[in-house]
Amino acid sequence: MNLYLEDEYNFFEKHEDLFEEIQKVIAKCLEVEKVPYESEISLTVVDKEEIRSINHEYRDIDRATDVLSFPQIDPESNGIIDWEKLDETEVMNYDTNHIMLGDIVLCYEVADEQAKSYGHSLKREVCFLVAHSMFHLLGYDHMNEEDEKLMIEKQNEVLSDLGINR
Repeated sequence: MNLYLEDEYNFFEKHEDLFEEIQKVIAKCLEVEKVPYESEISLTVVDKEEIRSINHEYRDIDRATDVLSFPQIDPESNGIIDWEKLDETEVMNYDTNHIMLGDIVLCYEVADEQAKSYGHSLKREVCFLVAHSMFHLLGYDHMNEEDEKLMIEKQNEVLSDLGINR
């Protein structure tokens, strides 16, 4: 797995242990979903103003949010990517021969606020947000109650397996 990090706010420099943890979360998500390819994910750390701007531009929602996901692969249905039918030419990084799953944009300020609000660690919040985004990159969504339940189960499985609890 290749994880490309853009962090002009030095968030992970200040929280070195978190970068290692999110790599574990990403690897576990790929394992749980049995992704048969070496994969590539981009993670960008932003502040509230930047994520508000991105949210407005891409979702027409003019407010800050905690995390945004930009998948490169369209699922056949919720959580179903047919890896055997995948047109690799559309999502292959030919420099690395890895499949580009997509981009995660994480707002460090909102993550910190939510961790405090929910009464758990910043590690737990950031890992939850990364797991949540990874399942979006892997074809899951939460547009209805059934799909949301499935996505929550997947996220909880990954975090529990890694011992990252509330």
